[in-house]
Amino acid sequence: MPWRRLAPLLFAGLLLPWHGAPGETRLPADDAGLLDFFQQRTAHATPDNLRKLIEQLGDASFEVREQASDRLTAIGAPALPALARASTAPDAEVRRRADDCRHQIETAPDGPLVRATARLLAERKPTGAAAVLLDYLPARADEPTAEALRTALAGVAVRDGRPEPAVVRALTDESPPSRAAAGVALCRAGVKEQLPSVRKLLQDPEPRVRLRVGLALAELGDPEAVPALIGLLDVLPRNLLAPVEDLLYALARDKAPALAMGGDAASRRKFRDAWADWWKKKGGAADLRRAREPPLLDHTLVVLLDEGKMIDLDGDDRPAWELTDLGFPLDLQVLPGERVLVADHHGSRVVEHHHDGTVLWEKNVSGPLVAQRLPDGNTFIANQSELIEVDRAGTVVFSYVRPDGEEIMRAAKLPDGDIACVSGRIPRGQHFVRLDPSGREKSRFAVTVQTSGGRIDVQPDGRVLIPLLGENRVVEYDPTGKPLREFRVGQPIAALRLANGNTLITSMNEKRAVEFDPAGKVVWDYRANTRLNRAWRR
Repeated sequence: MPWRRLAPLLFAGLLLPWHGAPGETRLPADDAGLLDFFQQRTAHATPDNLRKLIEQLGDASFEVREQASDRLTAIGAPALPALARASTAPDAEVRRRADDCRHQIETAPDGPLVRATARLLAERKPTGAAAVLLDYLPARADEPTAEALRTALAGVAVRDGRPEPAVVRALTDESPPSRAAAGVALCRAGVKEQLPSVRKLLQDPEPRVRLRVGLALAELGDPEAVPALIGLLDVLPRNLLAPVEDLLYALARDKAPALAMGGDAASRRKFRDAWADWWKKKGGAADLRRAREPPLLDHTLVVLLDEGKMIDLDGDDRPAWELTDLGFPLDLQVLPGERVLVADHHGSRVVEHHHDGTVLWEKNVSGPLVAQRLPDGNTFIANQSELIEVDRAGTVVFSYVRPDGEEIMRAAKLPDGDIACVSGRIPRGQHFVRLDPSGREKSRFAVTVQTSGGRIDVQPDGRVLIPLLGENRVVEYDPTGKPLREFRVGQPIAALRLANGNTLITSMNEKRAVEFDPAGKVVWDYRANTRLNRAWRR
């Protein structure tokens, strides 16, 4: 927001003044400031105040219209629903200004600042924090920030060994987001004496309350949550159900129903009924701890490119199971329940398979190079021309194209939301590029990759493994592009850092996967009769 428009709002109490650069804000310095940060935004986001400000967008006075625009923009995400309704108002000036406010809020979102302030509030735990967060939560428009607020609420839900009265009262609040947040907070805070009251929310009239509370109770290992979650499979939009699907598949593993959810009402009911039948017959033997703690099998997954096959090798390198008819799989990810997500390059599709080959989900994408299932259930996909992210319903929620027609060769979505990719042109040269979640370039350095397909491995400290096929080596770079060490392998096509610190590399011409320890010694080697282009350890 321009400084010209920020200045009047400092005096209105909507933004925190400080002596930094124009247009910047910072975290409050004390407990009172942390509480005030949320209280001010909540006070100005009441329905009556928003309605009044929307009306003022069409006022006869230019000054009144400007002030209303300023105040609505400063309120931020909590004003977005009202602004969306105003964008269809009869008054053209109201529509124009409402769209302008929405654009400013969405292109310069306050979510990161709100999330950081919520984390600090949870650390300091000032008196009244729980009530302040509960008041603010229903106004949130974006799910990442709402989740950060629920997490912060869990951090302040208990004081002196007793649950905060405001959180307990919120279990029966008229606001569904408040009920859900209270139930989740008491679960995460481990308030056992309140669990009977929390379980009542499994029958809440609002499905999203049942979803949030059901998942929180499942995290505690409460079996009562599972039937309630199964009952949502044909109720909620599919893009909200990814955590439920992952939980069920993690519980059932290879005994999961081989059935796709589908998009119409009849197929979704059939999907729900199949899982309800599984729970009735086999759910009593399911251990919810299995969903939270994936087993360490010491298995290695290898992909045979030309055969369109994935093989799961046990600790003795014997096939435990395999999946065929994968097309031309340039990338692959095993999901809970022995499901497999595949980027079928020649088939121009990303497909999720059940372990018996049943197709559970599919997205048509021209020549996919990368397919990565994200923790929130979305799928990150890359092809030569574009990076996209789609939700569970297949709707594109993010799209990015490299400037100057650069070709994308490899990519990955990182845990912090950044995107790593290798792009460029063959033979003119390529670069490793790191982008922020919006697609803004943060850093780059030159590499010579020469091949396309698959994810790029970036460590939490920013180190990156780059296979340089033409140079017969894999180089580990620091975030600035400085080489740190290398592994000599003929025509390397992919490289992955394992949890034990070793490095797993696949070779194109040698048709092998090889594991090096940190000293560069080969500690495992597997050879195939055809091109082996990917390998993972689980």
